[in-house]
Amino acid sequence: MYFAKRLAFLLPLLLLISVLAFALLKLAPGGPFDKERAPATAEIKRAIEAKYHLDESWWQQYCRYIGGVLRGDFGPSFKYRNHTVTDIIAQG
Repeated sequence: MYFAKRLAFLLPLLLLISVLAFALLKLAPGGPFDKERAPATAEIKRAIEAKYHLDESWWQQYCRYIGGVLRGDFGPSFKYRNHTVTDIIAQG
């Protein structure tokens, strides 16, 4: 019974933390590619946004994020373009 109560408290707390973390990242000024060295054309920006699903609505991005976390898939790395975050964590 103790573990059921703790789990019932933990799941909404984890959901709240994930929503807050996601919202803070979405509300932060700028984007993940604003500090690139070379300016990109509009076509390149659209391709990058499509690759990282930044062209989707916030709720679609959040659902994709939660689904990936539950599967252990954290998506492609922004810093290391040809690697996934899961691969980088596994190498660590």
